[in-house]
Amino acid sequence: MQAYKRDEMISVTDLLKGFKMTLEKLTSHQLDKVAVMKNNKPEAVIVSVDEYERLQSKHYWNRLDEATYLTKAYESLTDTDSKAISIDELDNKLDETISRYES
Repeated sequence: MQAYKRDEMISVTDLLKGFKMTLEKLTSHQLDKVAVMKNNKPEAVIVSVDEYERLQSKHYWNRLDEATYLTKAYESLTDTDSKAISIDELDNKLDETISRYES
């Protein structure tokens, strides 16, 4: 189960009263996520659009089989001029891409 800091948890009642302020904290990246609590248990999590898109992208890449993953990663790393790169350069760029999605 995910751990939440004290300031990342909010009751449904408090969320309704202060939705605008909570949304501002998420969009300004003061908070990464907000757990909406009901009966002292997390019922939902609200995240910013940036975080949601990052998670969706990570989920997309994780679902691919290895051959498709490598093909798509290679295509995304090379420019439209089809410039040839060495296998070492490809490995380095793949490592960089993977580390961005794992953090």
